[in-house]
Amino acid sequence: MQVLVPTFLFCLFTQWLGLYVASFLLIAGFMRWVGEIAWWKSLLTSFLFAAAMFVTFDVAFDVIMPKGPLEALLGF
Repeated sequence: MQVLVPTFLFCLFTQWLGLYVASFLLIAGFMRWVGEIAWWKSLLTSFLFAAAMFVTFDVAFDVIMPKGPLEALLGF
């Protein structure tokens, strides 16, 4: 259940928040809850991973990924 529930929520949140924000929340949550890693390390790692995913897929390969309202507000 530690994996099923967050993964299910990730799938739901991807529809409303977009892939990158949902990934940020999933990674930060897993690192903090399951790994019991400090908040600042969890937030930093999840931000860097989401940013790397954005640069890789959206910028470098120009692949259309699900985007949420935050990306629209930022103009992406």
